[in-house]
Amino acid sequence: MQMNEIECAGFIEESCDDGPGFRSVLFLQGCSKNCKDCHNSAIKNHGEGTVVELGTLIDYIDRNCGNKKITISGGEPFEQKESLLALVRMLKGMDYNICIYTGWDYENVPKEIWKYVDYVKTGGFVSSLHDENIQYVGSSNQHMYKYVNGRIEELDLTIE
Repeated sequence: MQMNEIECAGFIEESCDDGPGFRSVLFLQGCSKNCKDCHNSAIKNHGEGTVVELGTLIDYIDRNCGNKKITISGGEPFEQKESLLALVRMLKGMDYNICIYTGWDYENVPKEIWKYVDYVKTGGFVSSLHDENIQYVGSSNQHMYKYVNGRIEELDLTIE
């Protein structure tokens, strides 16, 4: 696979559970973390998705994401780091609001990604920490950050 390609697993046009606001969700194929109770285990194997040229994917997203709010999930998006970076750079240039869902911890999120995204959800799902009183994440060890004017702020996800 080349840097101008990315391996995809699926696309949902409308979701209100995958980040702030009403947004579309792009699922990337592949994750080597093997988290217990993963909710997307069917898309963990690299090589089982559809490899798409980034220009073709951008056109598809632009036709099917009406409000320009998109979450990129997986699998693990950062396992395709270079292609992901190219994708979010292009989407941000088209004024998209971008959220990335990663199982990686905050410290492992590539620093160069922040200037192209609005939100990042971090941390792998831990079933023993499941909490129905928080939104956008499945367990209390997961966190969501917002990038605002060059600053990274953690969001309070408590449902009131």
